[in-house]
Amino acid sequence: MMHQLTRSAIIVNAIGAGVAVAFSVAALVDPTLAITGTANSPGVDLYAQAYAARAIPLGAALLLSLTSRRKRALLPLLTVSGAVQLGDVAIGATHGIPGMMVGGSVLALIHLATAGQLALGRSRAATAAA
Repeated sequence: MMHQLTRSAIIVNAIGAGVAVAFSVAALVDPTLAITGTANSPGVDLYAQAYAARAIPLGAALLLSLTSRRKRALLPLLTVSGAVQLGDVAIGATHGIPGMMVGGSVLALIHLATAGQLALGRSRAATAAA
């Protein structure tokens, strides 16, 4: 069917979501992985916790949706995941964190391109069915 994703698109998005979750868990263990400063710097722990509070559930939901037979929630999850990564790019640019800018850009591109592919396929399938 036209509105289904390729296996490679599912795998690439799953890897991206997994990397985001793994990085947030690693930042909880050592917050200086996510932001410069010492572990005792004000805000460093808070940043890592805030990042993990959204990255872990969002990444888990995206992984679950990618591996589910029913992909009804996949388009909104990919769109939100891509938007969140664009937010990370903006934060990284504001604070001069190159890894955040590069990683966020790559993941935003993956998620948003896949969302676009899925939306286009659904649109074409709906048009063909009409």
